[in-house]
Amino acid sequence: MSKTIKAIVYGGGIIGTGYALMKFTVPDEEQMRSRLSPELLREYDIARAKSQEKNRALREQIKQTAATDRPAWDFRQDKE
Repeated sequence: MSKTIKAIVYGGGIIGTGYALMKFTVPDEEQMRSRLSPELLREYDIARAKSQEKNRALREQIKQTAATDRPAWDFRQDKE
């Protein structure tokens, strides 16, 4: 085989092996939640709720900014 084909085959094998190992060894979110102690689960839920609220506020701000015709980097307040 030529060097190019060998490199492609070996590279694909390495990448495929890494992906398979990741899929078999990394737990999904449900498995992680089931392993947490009750107090850590509460902390996780609180942190997740805060993160979701911050993301919601950011999405709302993006929607408001998109509705105006000002550029995104213009931080001056409207005096209307």
